[in-house]
This record gives sequence, structure tokens and C-alpha cells, in this order.
Amino acid sequence: MPLLAKLFSRSSLGNLEKHGPDIATPDTDSNKSPIPPQPVTREEQEQLICAALSRFAQVPVSAIFVLEPGWNPGGLSDEQASLILKTHGPNIPVAERSLSALRMLWGAIINPFNILLTILAIISASTQQIPTFIVMMAMVFASTGLRYWQELKSMIQAVNLIKSVTTNTRVLRYRSSGSEELEIDQRNVVPGDIIAVTSGDVFPGDCVLIMAQAITITQASLTGEMMPVEKTVRLAATRPGETFDLLHNDNVCLAGTSVVTGNGHALVVSTGKDTYMASIASELSKRRPENATQTGIRKVSYVLMAFMGVMAPIVFIVQGAVSKDWKGAIMFAIAVAVGITPEMLPMIVTSNLALSAVRVAHKKVIVKRFDAIQNLGAVRILCSDKTGTLTADLVRISMSTTGTGDLSQLPIKLAYINSSLQTGSRSPIDHAIVDFVNQSEQDFFTDIPRDGWVKQGEVPFDSSRRLLSVLVSRPGGDGSEGLLITKGAVEEVLDLCVSVYNHQPSRSSDASEPLGLDISPSMTSILTADERRKILDTAQRLNEDGLRLVAVACREQLIKPFMTISCSDESELTFIGFIGLLDPLKPDATQAIKDLAVLNVQVRILTGDAPAVAAKVARDLGLIPSRQHSSTAENEKDEGLILTGVQLAALADDQDAYKDAIDRCIIFARLSPYQKLEVVKALRAGDGGRAVAFLGDGVNDALAIRGADVGISVDSGTDIAKEAADVILLEKSLAVVVDGVIEGRLTLINTLKYIKMATSSNFGNVFSVLVASAWLPYQPMLPLQLLVQNLLYDFSQASIPWDNVDPEYLVAPKTWGAMSIVLFMVCLGPFSSPFDIITFCINWFHYGIRTLHNPLVPLAQTHWFLEGSLTQLFIIHFLRTGKLPFIQSRASAPVVLTTFGIAGIAISIPYMPKINTALQLTPPEPIFYSYLLAMVIGYALVVHVAKTFYQLAFKEWL
Repeated sequence: MPLLAKLFSRSSLGNLEKHGPDIATPDTDSNKSPIPPQPVTREEQEQLICAALSRFAQVPVSAIFVLEPGWNPGGLSDEQASLILKTHGPNIPVAERSLSALRMLWGAIINPFNILLTILAIISASTQQIPTFIVMMAMVFASTGLRYWQELKSMIQAVNLIKSVTTNTRVLRYRSSGSEELEIDQRNVVPGDIIAVTSGDVFPGDCVLIMAQAITITQASLTGEMMPVEKTVRLAATRPGETFDLLHNDNVCLAGTSVVTGNGHALVVSTGKDTYMASIASELSKRRPENATQTGIRKVSYVLMAFMGVMAPIVFIVQGAVSKDWKGAIMFAIAVAVGITPEMLPMIVTSNLALSAVRVAHKKVIVKRFDAIQNLGAVRILCSDKTGTLTADLVRISMSTTGTGDLSQLPIKLAYINSSLQTGSRSPIDHAIVDFVNQSEQDFFTDIPRDGWVKQGEVPFDSSRRLLSVLVSRPGGDGSEGLLITKGAVEEVLDLCVSVYNHQPSRSSDASEPLGLDISPSMTSILTADERRKILDTAQRLNEDGLRLVAVACREQLIKPFMTISCSDESELTFIGFIGLLDPLKPDATQAIKDLAVLNVQVRILTGDAPAVAAKVARDLGLIPSRQHSSTAENEKDEGLILTGVQLAALADDQDAYKDAIDRCIIFARLSPYQKLEVVKALRAGDGGRAVAFLGDGVNDALAIRGADVGISVDSGTDIAKEAADVILLEKSLAVVVDGVIEGRLTLINTLKYIKMATSSNFGNVFSVLVASAWLPYQPMLPLQLLVQNLLYDFSQASIPWDNVDPEYLVAPKTWGAMSIVLFMVCLGPFSSPFDIITFCINWFHYGIRTLHNPLVPLAQTHWFLEGSLTQLFIIHFLRTGKLPFIQSRASAPVVLTTFGIAGIAISIPYMPKINTALQLTPPEPIFYSYLLAMVIGYALVVHVAKTFYQLAFKEWL
């Protein structure tokens, strides 16, 4: 603290009173009549954030505290901190909304299918059809309860996951005894606090550095860049024309970024809702766009309502014209409208989603929104951030090369000695080098005497030199023969070199030399301008391949007792070569991308990192062609698949070019968070509407996660990303995403099975009822009998969520198609009516049941009850697949057991005492079963033929 006290001494700050009121002691009068805050646009909010930070970031560090007299380089007092905390509120960038059970229940109730069934249930009650009302409302309550319970359980788990991490921050507090350092909850950090940071610490707010010792920070969560960024304090005022760059400013550290190496002190300028992170989080509070599943369900609901609106008047006119009882015709038309709607639709949809949520939960996945499972099944494009999702978010060694790009192990060997013996804060690069050698199973590292090299001196890394040098004594010598090993940024190392090492073996080289290194004049050549250009060309080529480079050089140096080394010793070096580093792919990434391609899901990379780095990842994943050799044609081909944020912004005024670029490109690099969102929106709108998923874990991914049809994050992601996500992966495995896509398609296909079977069956029943009402003088089936038949059919279909799905239905994205349901209903539904009419004919001609008062009317009703029940139940096996049932495609055991079990119950009901009396059913004659068997087989054959022609005509089935 003496250094800080001296730097920011009160005498150096001049007259503080003239700079305005102290924000730590706000004017109490100004708070008496607060002006309601006016909503600001995103651009205005960013401008306010930039203005607050630039005020302190663009002045010399010695003048910072002149701007706010109440702030002190020794920290705020306890009283100041408490007062500011009351004024600004806790430091919470993501507004922690309380878990509203009522809001979640309302969301489960307000479902298009629930609303439709509730309206029809009320109509049924008004027409005295109380049993129908009870059944429909039971379905609504059951589906609502199941959905609410599952979503509430997942949401509690997600909230607990976000709250499970608490972070403390070290701050300075100015007290009577002087400045003291103490740890506080980061929620209590306020503007004006001085925080102490070191490796691993996260910045709790938007900060400006006031003291820094070799600090590097990672901004991957904001920018997507893998490599740490160097930060330092500002010692001079801004130059004329110098602009303020929020994300790339030397002395600004934004909330959510963390320290990789070094230590220092920073002034907290903004906290909570005033930070850049919070500006992104505020966008998440806006109304979410309708996703693919919601759109599909809404359209299907409209189709069902429109169909009822068409059929009910037709039934009313026909029935009224035949019976002349227009009041009765109205009631009958309402009953038909109710009968068209699949009563169990909400229950089937919800149970399908619940079953899938349970299955993916076993794979350590939290499903926050029920619709997310079906949305995954509909996804045609998966957009993914690069860092931490496709890659491991770790720095690893990729290659060790000469200055011309030829492979050589000498650079990595020398770099290992440098990194393992340096005593400063180890950077991720140092860790990568040491881990690579220590974990290597290759025998060419055995010539590095682990204990033979002795460090004699060190020039630590600093951000201005961008170098680190270590002086070591050679093993086996007398200690006077030393080797100075320098590694660092390419151009900085080259500037210190006078020669280049010749990596070709020489007969004159001494095999006893450690590492086989001989940097005598015979093994080196002068570093000419031409040689320098070749080395820089190699570096550029490797950079374009997505590698980050560290240059390695060395020279012999005589070691003297008690000697020290300094920056002046870093001269007349011999250039050895490069070490290439990259963020490696996750082990399962390549296979997951292949599996997604088999499922016809396209993958796009949206990242804030450099285009070359993203292209390298894409090539390794097989998303874009690999480069066999560098050529202009290949570079141009890559450029056609890569789009940067700057290029995207330039296309904003040309919508046609913009849409074409979005559809064509595979890689979107250097994107801001808002540009990621715009790309997702454009992809969703393209090609008539597509389902798009986004996988990310950073702050810069949150908006795109929210704007996608299904947003996916991971448990180690930022709180904002997890808040925005529909699905949270508890393990960073892309294979889980593939499983989710398959589960989504299973769920959607099984749901569509029920909708298509139920609507087509109900549609056929409408035709049969129309014929019966125009022909028969008696009711072909009593309302109670019809209700029991519908319940039996519905219960048989309750096992559909557990049904098998033919593999060919899983290879392409599937969504709710209203027209597909209409075609299926209209084309397949009427085929049941001829067999109903055959049943009517048997009753009319064989049994002579032709009048209302015929005592055999209950028998006629029993015949249609059995024929309708068995044909509906048996035909499930034909409609559930486009193949030949039982032979080419088998239903699951639950479906088989349920359908045949319900069929047995239907046959036995006419023989059950009391039940048959209550339903007014009577046992049929044995000969009727031969007719029934013939009708079931005939119906199955007709449906199979119709199914074959349907698939030929429309190229689809489910």
C-alpha cells in the first residue's frame, strides 16, 4: 500500500472540491422526488456503460481519484461502502427472479390444446353431456399437472445450480489504522471499491486497473478468444483522436472476466445492472419469440377449430333436413364438433415430453422448458460457440517447428526448460508446454535431463517486452557454460536475433552436447532480411491455420559467480523455431458432428474469436474442406464460407446479400453478442422457417441462446447463459446433444402418431354418423356407449409414448405440420366409414332392425360398438408405421399389450352383468364374430393399400 499511497497522495490530486459532489454521499434532497427512469435502447445503454468506464479509463492512473473525491486508493470506508450499497443495490448482474409457482402454473395451463378442450368441455356441459365434460376436463387437469410438476422440478434444479456458487472478492477498506484487505461477498462490492486480484480471481464489476504486475486476463466468456489478454495501467492521457474500445482496452477489465496470471489492484466503476454483462442480461427479460413447436401446435389447433367450424354446419344442415328436428340437429352438430377433437391430445403430448425429459435426465441433462425436447427433434441447424463447447477451452501444444515450418522437437525441448524453471506466475502457455513434455509417451524427450539443468538467472515476463528468458547451466559441465533461453511473441523474439539455427544434422556436431544442440557458427546462418521474411511468412501461414505461436531463441553465455541478468542480456540470439498452440477439440466433438450430419442437422460456428482459429476448428471437425496446401483458390473458397462481424455489418443494408451470406457461410467469426442473435434470427427466418438450436456457455452467447428455438448451455457456463437456456448439460458432452435430437424426434413422431390416428378416426366417425343420421331411424350408438368406446380407444393410445419408431423417421428433422395432419385425416379417415356402413347393412338386412321400436336395437348398437372398437384398436398397428406391421415393423411391448388388452375388454363388456345393463349392450350372436373378423381383416388390407398409395403420392407417412 505505500506505493499506492504515494502514487495517489492527496497533494498530487490538487483541489478535489471543484470536481463535483462525492457520489459516495449522494444528495439526499435529490432523492425526495425521484424521476421515474425512462426506458433506454440497447445502443443508449452501451453508450452509458462506455461513458462511465471511459471517464476513468482514459485518464492517467494518477488522476483517476481526482474525478471522484470520495473514492480513495486505499479503499472506501465501511460507512461509505454501506451507503453506496443502499444507493446502487447489491451487485447482481442477472436479476434473480423468485421462483414463481403461480406463473409457471399459468404457463402450463395456457396451452392451445388445453384451451380448445376446455371450450369444448364447456359446450358439452351446456348440452347436458356431463360425462364428456368430465373426461375432457380430466385430460386438461392431468396434462397440466404433469407438465407443471416436471417443469417446476427442473426449474428448481436449475436455480439451485446457479445459486450453488458463491464468490468472495478481496477489497481494501480504509479504516483509522489505515488500509486493510478483507474478503467480502461479491454481491456487496460497490462502485468505488478497490479490489485486489491475482491468478484465478473474477472481476466482480466493470473495473479500471490502478496497479498491475504482469496481469493477463481471459475474456473468453465475452469475446470467445481463447488466449489471455495482457492488461496494464494507463500512465498517460489519451492521444487526440484515440477512441474507446469497450472490449479491447488495455486498462479495462469487465465483469465476469478473470485473471490468468499476475496480480494488481483495480477500481470498481460499475456494478450490478450498470455493467456490460448486465446490459446483455437485460435483453433476456424481453418477450421470447415463438419457437417451432409453439408455432406448430398453434397451427394444428387452428386446423382443428377450422375443421370443426366446417363440419358442424354441414352436420346441422343434413341432420335438420332429414329429421326436421332443427333443435335436435343443433345439439347433434355440437356433439359431432366435440367428437372430432382428440380428447387425450394434451395428455399424450405432455406424457411424451415428460417421458423424454426423464430419459435425458438419466444422461445428466436438465430440461427447463418442456417444449425444448420436441424443438430439438425439429432442429435443422445447430449453431455453436467455439470455445468451451466444440473445444476444450484449454491451451495445448499442437506442433514444434523450425522457422520454415518443418517439424522439429528442439523448440519444444528448449521451451520446456524455460517454462519449467521460470519462477513467476505460470501462464496457460507455460502449463501447456510443461504438461505436454511430462505427459508425452514419446522417447525423444528422454534426452532432457530433468534434474541436470540449473537456473542461474531469469528475466521475468512483462507485457511491454512480451518475452521471458531463463539462464541455465548445462548439465555435466563446470557451471560456467550457460545457455540463455528466450521465448515470447514472434516479432519481439526475431528483433533480438542475429542468426538462425540450422536444423540439418552435421557430422561435426558433438553428440555429447545436451539436446544435440550446437549453436556454433558452423550450425547457424546469419539472419538476413530474406530469412526474416521467410520466418514471418511461415508464422503468418501457421496463424492462418488457426495456431497461436510462441517463438524460441537462445544463445551461449558465460556464467560468473553472483551474476544477475537483465533485459540487456536478451540480445544476439539464435532463432530456433516455433511452438504452435491451439484449443484442442473435445474428444467427442468430431464424432458428434458426424452423428448430427447423419441426422441431417447442419452445424454452424458462431464465435467472437479470430476467423483463422475458427476455420482451423471447422476443418478439424470436417465442416469445411481441409487444406492440402496453401493456395489462392483454397483461400478464396474458405473466405466464401467464413463471415466476420465487420463484413456482416457491411451487408446490413442489402437484405438479399445478407440472407445469401447467412445461408452460405459455415463460420461466423468476430461476432458481438448482438450479431450472434441476429445470425440466429436470420437462420430461423430462412427457407420458409427453420428450427435453430444454439449451444454456448458464455455471456456473449446468452442472447443467441435466448433467441433460438432451443437454447443449450452447460453447468460450468456463466449464470446468464444458464438463465437463458432451455436445456442445461451437466456434462460437457456433445454426444448428449445428439441424444437430445433423437429423443426429440422420438417424442414428436409418437405425438404425431396419436394426432393423425385420432383425427383420422374421428373424421371417419363423422361420415359414419352422417350416413346413419340420414338413413337409420334409430341412434346407431347411444352417447354413453360412444363415450366408453372413445375412452377405450384413448386408453389404448396412452401407451404411444413408449412405442418404437422406425429408424428412417429419425434421419431428418421433423416438426408439427398442420397440412400433413389435414392430408392424413382427409385421405385415411373416410376408409373406416364403408365398414361402418357394412355393419349398418348387416343390422338392416340380416337382422331386420329397421324401426326405432325394434327390440333388437340394443343388439345393433352392440354390433357397431364392437366393430368400431376393434377396427380402431387393431388399425393402430397399421397406422403407426409406413411399413407392413408385425413383419417389417413391430410395435413396442406396451403398445401390443395395451391394444390387445383393451380389445379383450371391449369384447367382454357386452357379457358383463350390470355393466352391459348400464350401457344397454347385449351379447351378439356367434355368427356376428365371423362378420367382424372379415371386416377387421378387410379394413386392415384397405388401409395398407391406401397407405402405400398415400406414401407414393405425398412421399411421407408420419
